[in-house]
Amino acid sequence: MSINNGRKFFLRLFFSLLFVGIIFSALSAEPGNRHEAVKPVLENLPERVTAAIERDRLVSVSMAVVLDTEIIFSQAFGLADIAAKGPASPETIYPVGSITKVFTATMLARLCEQGVVNLEDPVEKYLPEYRPHSPFPGTRPTTLRQLAAHTAGLPQDAPVNFWCDFTGFTWLVTGGRTPMTWYADCESLLQSLGQLELVYPPEVHAHYSNLGMQILGAALVRAGGESFTDYIESQILKPLEMNNSGFNLDSAQKACLARGYVCTGPDAPMLDAPPYELGCAIYSGGLFSTTGDLAKFLMFQFRDENNRDAQILSIGARRRMRTPQSIHLPGVHSSYGLGWGIVQIGGYEAIEHNGALIGYHAHVSAIPDLKLGIIAFSNTKNFLWKPDACKTLARSILADLANAIYASSPEPVFEANAVNLELYTGNYALPGEAAHFKVSTDHDRLLLKLMEVDDFTELFEPVGRDMFCFTSDPQRTPVLHFEPGLDGRIGSLTFLQHTFQRQRK
Repeated sequence: MSINNGRKFFLRLFFSLLFVGIIFSALSAEPGNRHEAVKPVLENLPERVTAAIERDRLVSVSMAVVLDTEIIFSQAFGLADIAAKGPASPETIYPVGSITKVFTATMLARLCEQGVVNLEDPVEKYLPEYRPHSPFPGTRPTTLRQLAAHTAGLPQDAPVNFWCDFTGFTWLVTGGRTPMTWYADCESLLQSLGQLELVYPPEVHAHYSNLGMQILGAALVRAGGESFTDYIESQILKPLEMNNSGFNLDSAQKACLARGYVCTGPDAPMLDAPPYELGCAIYSGGLFSTTGDLAKFLMFQFRDENNRDAQILSIGARRRMRTPQSIHLPGVHSSYGLGWGIVQIGGYEAIEHNGALIGYHAHVSAIPDLKLGIIAFSNTKNFLWKPDACKTLARSILADLANAIYASSPEPVFEANAVNLELYTGNYALPGEAAHFKVSTDHDRLLLKLMEVDDFTELFEPVGRDMFCFTSDPQRTPVLHFEPGLDGRIGSLTFLQHTFQRQRK
């Protein structure tokens, strides 16, 4: 080996710290009979959901569970409409509120793959109206990535939407006796963007912002030249056959829409929620869906093959969306990817998003490493005393399902000699031709040569799917990670957090 022992020790130490998260992913056990393992949890779900409905005064709960690429549980409980005594069903439609943000971020990721925008593009490139004041010295222009990851430092809502938030609060505390003012329209929001002021230092920590996602949606409309609703419906919902989802419901879909309710206390009367008007919240909370349709979106997240899914978003782009974009605060076990929240559920790294409107609560959680996810909708949102009832229920069920799978899993087995090393060979380059790697084989190992450094010719061995370690590393820490491209073949390698694109002949 050409790298001296001191440098090797340093590299191994550095990589151990840098890639510790990858180790757990690479060594996660392949499950045994996963479907059999979760049966006891699923059999108990009707009783568990019914108890939550009674305890938390929820008019209905609709739930779906996904394992691998299959819906393994789908059932609804309670009433979609109290007055009509209409039961909820898996086909009942609910507004999903802020879960819409994941679809807005998916639009961003897709336009990036198509070369229409770049994650690091400044917002002003598409919205010259956006001219926020920053009290923090050295603030650089806001990027599209910061908006999608809630790291732009923006307030939670636009000043022009204060009266919406205020009248929503007074509606709740007066038991529905005061009128609602809804969100400003999109044009009014755009006209107000020059009056914004950042309230947090950008690019440090995540601070959730409806406003940021509304600005992102408006920017993507300008960049792509297509209306937001048309784009989401034609480019994401339709290809995934989410046929009961959308923004503008037809008459048949409206007949399936659950009526919303609010209960302000354990003994308070059930209030009819006021009709919801979207305005600029179309980008951050305007989607309607069913649990079955959202389950299709989760199954899309879990699929490893590219085939037709690559027409929506590649595997690599889906992984990037659930990669943390912000620094973890001490004592806080969550951050954001692009659109997705990244949290710990039952000790597992999970992605999730919550959706809340007056009268409705929606939640989706998933553990990508287990290809396991849950969706729970309710037409009741009890802001003042049980605001997280739906989320708490879904999270606890997901944790129990994950534990059941883990308990049934055999010891992890990885067969290094079964890896086809030829899949990874070729020439790779950083953007701008800043550096180049040549990857070849040497018996049962990969030989990696950094073309700009004569003495960097190193051997690597497979330690997991598309992951390799230095042959000389006794800890077998993954330091080299390959990812497939749109065509399903290896398209890039990541080393020292820099991604080298494979050069095609």
